[in-house]
Amino acid sequence: MSAPTLHVDALRTGPTAFRGLRLRLKRVDPSGGFLQGGWWPWTDQLHIELPLLLTALAPRMGTVDRVIYDENNWAPASSRMEFRGRSIILEGSATTSTNTLSLIAKGFTRLVLLIVPPCANPTRAYTAVMTASKPGDLSSPDELLGIGPRQAQDRRLALMAHQRWESEGGAQHRLGHKRGDGPVAAEAQEVRRAQ
Repeated sequence: MSAPTLHVDALRTGPTAFRGLRLRLKRVDPSGGFLQGGWWPWTDQLHIELPLLLTALAPRMGTVDRVIYDENNWAPASSRMEFRGRSIILEGSATTSTNTLSLIAKGFTRLVLLIVPPCANPTRAYTAVMTASKPGDLSSPDELLGIGPRQAQDRRLALMAHQRWESEGGAQHRLGHKRGDGPVAAEAQEVRRAQ
């Protein structure tokens, strides 16, 4: 069963509709490094933040067909979003580069943005977005966000542990049994036989 498609045909309305888009892009330059700019969203709700970003990027990218996001930094989202009559694939990935968002348009035009967490200190967030948009800047997302090697290693190890946990069956495997199997089920069967 697939996730429902989210329909977003209009820009945000309400109290947050007129807050500025905190986005800065590098000039189009093939030697501009891994990141083409930085974005500091207001929330971790992709379905709320994405329409304004897509509208702002339309002159540079045209129609975006796919968005790949770091699922560890965004609230769960639908796998598709309808925007201005077009379906956009939203692909959450735990293996994508941390604190980035990739937008892919027709013709495989790709734009990778640094994502500054919404709760970031405003001064550090501003500095990260401005630096990510400087021509010739080759900084990694971790460097821009002030994440040191130790924190990055801890994050990688935690992600690997989580992936291993899930690949081994997660909580189901840890309990060591399937439905009707294992110590709890055996104990219940003993009680039934004794009655």
